[in-house]
Amino acid sequence: MNVASNGFNLLTKSLESYRRYIPAALTLCTGMSLSLAAAAVVWNWENQRMKAEFHQQADRLNVALQQSINKNLEFLYSIKAFYSASTEVSRQDFKQFVQPALSRNSAIHSVNWILRVPAAQKAAYEAAIRAEGFPAFQIYERTPDKKPLKAKVRSEYFPITYREALEEDNKVLGFDAASNPDRKAALEKSVNTGKIAASGRIKLVSNDRQGLQVFLPIPRNETSPDNSVNGRQNLMGVIAGVFQITSTVDFSLQSLNLDNINFYLYDNSATDKERFLARYDSQAKQLIDDPKLEKPELINLRGQICKNSSACTRTFNVADRQWMLLVLPGNGYNNLRTHQGSLSICAIGLLMTGSLTVYLLMSLGRTAKVEQQVRDRTIQLKDRTAELETALKNLQSAQLKLIQTEKMSSLGQLVAGVAHEINNPVNFISGNLIHAGEYTQNLLELVEIYQQQYPNPTPKVQDKLQEIDLEFLSEDLPKILKSMNVGSERIRQIVLSLRNFSRLDEAEMKSVDIHQGIDSTLMILESRLKPKANFLGIQVIKEYGNLPLVECWAGQLNQVFMNVLSNAIDILSDAPNKKMAIGKSSSDSAFLPTIRIRTELLSSNCVSVRIADNGAGMTENVKKHLFEPFFTTKPVGKGTGLGLSISYQIVEKHQGSFRCVSAPEEGTEFGIEVPVRQ
Repeated sequence: MNVASNGFNLLTKSLESYRRYIPAALTLCTGMSLSLAAAAVVWNWENQRMKAEFHQQADRLNVALQQSINKNLEFLYSIKAFYSASTEVSRQDFKQFVQPALSRNSAIHSVNWILRVPAAQKAAYEAAIRAEGFPAFQIYERTPDKKPLKAKVRSEYFPITYREALEEDNKVLGFDAASNPDRKAALEKSVNTGKIAASGRIKLVSNDRQGLQVFLPIPRNETSPDNSVNGRQNLMGVIAGVFQITSTVDFSLQSLNLDNINFYLYDNSATDKERFLARYDSQAKQLIDDPKLEKPELINLRGQICKNSSACTRTFNVADRQWMLLVLPGNGYNNLRTHQGSLSICAIGLLMTGSLTVYLLMSLGRTAKVEQQVRDRTIQLKDRTAELETALKNLQSAQLKLIQTEKMSSLGQLVAGVAHEINNPVNFISGNLIHAGEYTQNLLELVEIYQQQYPNPTPKVQDKLQEIDLEFLSEDLPKILKSMNVGSERIRQIVLSLRNFSRLDEAEMKSVDIHQGIDSTLMILESRLKPKANFLGIQVIKEYGNLPLVECWAGQLNQVFMNVLSNAIDILSDAPNKKMAIGKSSSDSAFLPTIRIRTELLSSNCVSVRIADNGAGMTENVKKHLFEPFFTTKPVGKGTGLGLSISYQIVEKHQGSFRCVSAPEEGTEFGIEVPVRQ
């Protein structure tokens, strides 16, 4: 019952907390709906406008193409008028009339004047042309590989008599236009009907580009009622205009802007295989007339504008043929730029809605914040009190660490100073003992020689010899000097160990011998390792591995060794008093305190120092707090609890690890791992 009541109360509070935001939610939903609706209306209007603009551009393109082609055909009609008005048109007259138009219109590839030559007049015709300065002239046709070949015997010929082009090529003269299947049909139709006729798609001989040829017959002044085969003798000749398709279309595109609009040009009067004339790629801004690059699959990408194929199709006449223009939207035609208006309306509407919603939320949030501040004040005061208590503890900890650091620094300076002051006189004593030994030996040898030379000394000398006991003196004096030398050497070793331990002259990181630091620490602690009353002493076992020089702060690392070894000595020194032996009862054989130091190279960049004792060990609870500041198991006045904490920080500073393995009655082992190179 209580659980259900608590759940209901919690649900009620949650609903009350969210209920205050209902006005903001309604404002957001209404504003977003209106903004999206307005944007959708404008989007649809923009689509309609874009569709209308597309069809206008298609119409302009269709008109431009029709005008360009009509202009070319009108030029052929002007030549016809020139012939009709002239009694005779010579080759020079033809050139002077045609050349100016060719230079102005690059779409016209060439203009030819073709005569009808019956078979009976072929020889006379060829002779007449040769007489005009073309000695090798003859009527010829071309093989499929475009090689010239003498025209086959037929009833009539239609050779090119005059030819004008931007690039002069007299080799074309004499070519029988009726011998080419692509041109013959249009030529026959033109001659038979007396009207203009155009060929289908042909390949131009000079540049292998796609083109078409238009034939316009010119009758004599005395024409027959029709231009049938029986009336062909009334035919004066045929004007043949050759046009390159891409040049004709290019001329039309000069006044148009076809960004992102593609189109295809087809010949509806041709077979399906020959219908393709050219296509325009708006992305590459290039006209393509190669049938191999037609890409008919692009026609299917009509988009929404050309869903109905007839809507994007335009037709126009080229002479007697019908061409079709298929206009298609290209990539990017219907992009986001087309819908800037609708997107702007949507963005503005959403921005205004968002701003109003944010304002309402801020107002509601401000009210809730004031209410929450009242509830949070008490909690903040409690938290602040706890923070102050924690800060006080941290401050005390930092203060004690600073004191310990300063103490160690002062101790190091004191040790270094004392070592320096002791080292000088010890060097004097050590150096003079060598000479004193030599002098003493010389004197003793002199006394021995004297005794041999004078075996019976005077009574006074005899008394003095007995007083000083010369025989004992001769035997004991070298021993005394040797003992003094050992003592001075011992003092030198202690001084060297003190200097190695402190290493105040090496504040920067250096590569040092770890074993030397351990040995120096043991030298300093040697007095605590020796046997005493009721204490057998501590045995130190060294198992040194082959270690490289280690890059470290030597003085700080020596401090770690000092702290760990000092703790081990403290534990082992108390062990006999507590009658604790490893694995044995108090009645068993005497307990031998032992410290084992083992070093090894774990990897190419890591060395390990393990210091183990056979003391009483420690419990898991003690191990858990072992590296905490001020934690100690020693009696009051014997330990500060900072040694292992500081040691842990020093090893961490060296990017190493410091761990302890211990169990009650099984001793303790400290493992120190540091990298060879920092």
